[in-house]
Amino acid sequence: MTPKSGLEMYQQRLFALHTSQIYTRLSGEIYQPTYQDWLNILKQEVNLIKTESSENIGLSRLNILLGDSLSMWFPNPLLPSGRLWLNQGISGDTTSRIWQRLDIFDQIQPDAIYILAGINDLKNKVSVKEILGNYQKILDYLQQKYPETQILVQSIFPTKLPTEALTFSIPNLLIRELNQNLAQQVKNRGLIYLDFHQRFTDNQGNIRPELTTDGLHLSLEGYKVWQFALKQTESRLTKNRDNNYQNWLKKSSEFPLDGKSYLWVSYPVQPGDTLQKITLNTLGRDDFDYCDLIAIRNNLTSEVLSIDDVIEIPQLI
Repeated sequence: MTPKSGLEMYQQRLFALHTSQIYTRLSGEIYQPTYQDWLNILKQEVNLIKTESSENIGLSRLNILLGDSLSMWFPNPLLPSGRLWLNQGISGDTTSRIWQRLDIFDQIQPDAIYILAGINDLKNKVSVKEILGNYQKILDYLQQKYPETQILVQSIFPTKLPTEALTFSIPNLLIRELNQNLAQQVKNRGLIYLDFHQRFTDNQGNIRPELTTDGLHLSLEGYKVWQFALKQTESRLTKNRDNNYQNWLKKSSEFPLDGKSYLWVSYPVQPGDTLQKITLNTLGRDDFDYCDLIAIRNNLTSEVLSIDDVIEIPQLI
């Protein structure tokens, strides 16, 4: 595999040294990391977190992304700020293999664990019943091991398969069936289920074309949708803005904030408007916790707004 950039060549030469070889002596096929190699990397990252924690070196709130390639490829710059994120995603992973590797991060105490898994099970024709059984094992382990940790299970995203790049099919009807059962299982345990599925769908229930690279994996725009969902989740948990509060904010004609009272008024979105810009102009701050008040009111799933939209914004009384 011929490197396409200086960075790729550098990485390949590091791989060569990792296998105690000189780069020019390698055959045409460059060493590819195995599943065990990925496990070893995850373990080493956990050990580094453990060391930093014991030495108290800039360690903030610790969140874990647990899952498959969708989590593994989450761009670092898009991860919500103010937290330390540990990415425990492995490409191609299934619920059964994730259950078998949960002990990797036993020695650390995360504040939150975000789980997204199951799409590779469906690809491999594993039944919904078996997937739910694996989830039961995963959640049993995590709840017993981390009683003080927030455990959040994310819905599986839609697909649009087969494509030129991926010739197999994962029916969205089956994904919705799994999500429905998974939501009930998670809620019965008193854990948090995050229904992000609708954020990615088009009118036919498929993943929106601009959000995917191949009908399954996410594009940069897809990760931005996921990023916004995670930012909203983190903000709402921190501010205790539960479903009751969100329903109240959507229906109330006015609301109090920072000792002031605001009225909701209609506003046609102007060219160049973003959620952050509007929040700064109306509330005087553009922190995401403030942005999300407007997002809740208008059911927004993005910081980018369309000039065709008419939304409601706060107006000081």
